[in-house]
Formats: sequence, C-alpha cells, structure tokens
Amino acid sequence: MATSLTPRVWITSFWGFDPENDGYYGFTYEGNRDWFINQWQEGDLILIYGADTAITAPEKRHQALGFVEIGSRPIQDTDRMSAIGLQRKIDNRWVERWTHAFPVIRAAEITRRISIDHIATTTLTQRDARNIASRGKLLTPDEAEKALSLPVRPLNVFGMPPLTDKVLAQEFVPSNGIDPSFGQQIINRNDGEHFLYALRLDADAAYLLKRQRFEVREKVIVKVGYSNDPARRCSEHNSALPPAMNVSWKKDFVSRPFPSGQAAKDAEDAIKAHLARIGESLGGEFFLCSRDHLRTAFATASQATAVFQIKV
Repeated sequence: MATSLTPRVWITSFWGFDPENDGYYGFTYEGNRDWFINQWQEGDLILIYGADTAITAPEKRHQALGFVEIGSRPIQDTDRMSAIGLQRKIDNRWVERWTHAFPVIRAAEITRRISIDHIATTTLTQRDARNIASRGKLLTPDEAEKALSLPVRPLNVFGMPPLTDKVLAQEFVPSNGIDPSFGQQIINRNDGEHFLYALRLDADAAYLLKRQRFEVREKVIVKVGYSNDPARRCSEHNSALPPAMNVSWKKDFVSRPFPSGQAAKDAEDAIKAHLARIGESLGGEFFLCSRDHLRTAFATASQATAVFQIKV
C-alpha cells in the first residue's frame, strides 16, 4: 500500500489511447508483466503518452494522453477487449502484442495538450525510452505532482460499468474558493475569526457514485470549506437534503480559528489542491478520499492554527 501523500505515477508510451475499446493494460512479454506487478502498489496510476513513432497519430506523438488505474489480477488481453479493439489488432498484425495484461478499472484523458517532456523532465531519457515503453518506470514525486495537476475527463472503460452522461461530460477540477468580502452591503459584515471545516457524507459512496465497491473501498465523500460558523454551514447543507433520504453530512474536522476570512480561504484553497492530488475531485468543493488522507490534508492546511479539533 502506497504511503506517500501523492499517489505514485508510472509512465509508459502507447501508440494510442482508447480504454473504451481496450480495457486492459498489457505487456508483450510475461516477464515484464511479472516484474511490473512486483513493483506495483495499490493506488498507483499509470500516465500514458503517445509514442514518438509513425504508428502514433501525429497530434498525439510525445503528448501526455491520459491516466489508467489497474486491478492486480492477471488476465489475457482478449478478456477486456471490444470487437473494435480486436479488429484493430488483427488489421495491424498486433495480435501477439500486449497479451499478458491486467484489467483497467478507471481511466481519464488529459484535456490539454502538453508534451511529456514538460512532465517527466528527469525520468524520461533517451537511454530509458525502450524500457519505459516495454514495462514502464516510476515518475519522481515532483513529476507525479505535475502530472496529477493536469485537467482530466473520465472515460468509459471496456469491461467496467458505463459512466453516466453527466460524469462523462464533466471535467473534474476543484473550484476556487469564494473570496471573503467585507464592508457596507445590505448589512455590515465584519472580518474576524473563521474556521476551516471538512464535512463527511454519511452514506454509501459506491452506491451514490455508481461504482464498484472495490473501486471505492473505504473512501468517503467529503466537502471542504471555511465559515465563521461551521455548525451552521453543516446544518444548512443537511437542510438541502430530502428528509426521507438516509444520508447526512457530519462534521469530521474543524480547525482552530484563523484570524481572518482571507486566512481561512487560503487554507481552503490549500486543502482543495492537496485533496485533488491525493484523492479524487468530484467537482467544486467535493472530493473522494480516505479518511486518513483527509486527516493529513486537513492537518497540513490547518497548521497555521497550531492545533485542530476533530469531530468524528
């Protein structure tokens, strides 16, 4: 199990990126597959970039294309390949390639053009290019952070339950916090102590997100924000839920007071950036992560207040 705050990220090159038809991550040689799974840790991600060859579409060569997350159970490529994917291998005489595989359980495409050279500045070398293509290589932690800061859009994966249209249309990035404003409006609002808070949705995250339970495991849906009255904000969020629904927001973490709204807002932006790296953004102020990761992110963002309170 990975313990780093930032998920480990592997890098490898493909001639294309189409998890909707190729729901597997394959190796041509069984020895390379065995080597990889012995190095792999649960939660690792794999960054795919376009190989610099004539087979790769020109606009995809040397571009960061997307991420995949795999399951550790060995499979054959044909176990997770659509009819389109199979025909493509036949037409290109690739049927003997990438047959030793693992299932892809999650995939996302990168939604901006960026050369892989701007990400893997240390790891990607001429000497290692062939090795990276055949079995992959770990990025450095700094390179992984750069990779995970890129905007992405989730993709359907062949062999996995289809995503909803709403999810497919969403580019998941954290929202910016609302800058605090003070002064004469309809009422006079004075700056003062504010608190960073994290709410946990007391509900079945796998069911709500329409995912397999092994994808979600012990992760929870959380909402982060800042307020001069976190208890009121929690109550307001719960009041927006239908009473008949068996779900509610619970206060998991509330910081000691920050001296101003701006200081608390800065902490909110920091925890969002942190959770986007170590967890998964669900859009806006909402994230999917483990409670341990939430605890770490909250402690880091709240360190200016020295001590933070935990509401479990």
